[in-house]
Amino acid sequence: MSRDLRPCVYRRRPTAPIGTGVCASRSSAREVRLPAVAESALRLLAEIAVEYHTLPQRVGAMPAGQGRPGPGPARAARRPGPSGFFSRTPWSRLAHLPRYLKALDRRLAKYVENPARDAKHAQAVAELWQRYAQRHAANAAARKVEPALEAFRWQIEELKVSLFAQELRTPQPVSYKRLEKAWTELSLR
Repeated sequence: MSRDLRPCVYRRRPTAPIGTGVCASRSSAREVRLPAVAESALRLLAEIAVEYHTLPQRVGAMPAGQGRPGPGPARAARRPGPSGFFSRTPWSRLAHLPRYLKALDRRLAKYVENPARDAKHAQAVAELWQRYAQRHAANAAARKVEPALEAFRWQIEELKVSLFAQELRTPQPVSYKRLEKAWTELSLR
């Protein structure tokens, strides 16, 4: 079974020692659940593939004299995430990836109309991302996991949706000021 699907099928909860009958019934329930989880995962991956496929086409169709957006959108159009991205990304966040890719597509479409606006917002996002990346690297070196930092990382993604593709909406309110406040709280830890 793919490592990407294991958390969906095998929910890890601390339990008391159980007898073989209970263990067998839980195993049977997992087997029943597996096809539904696999179908859901494949549907999500197909949606991601469709959205991802449009990005290089969008970049290639941009007018030559117009210039290009910063390296972030172009890099994302080539590769949606680092190696192991799908296996390390929680299912709850992976479900938002199609919306993030749609936002990137909308950003690339809007860039042609107003490159200055894109550059202004891109700079703000880049500053937040740099802070995240530095702290994430330090945590990785120290083998430290900081859930609040990972939540901050996903808030940056939601900020991108809010700034570049407002019509796609975000699940909760997000703004540069809110992220600054979240970073301040992170810095106090």
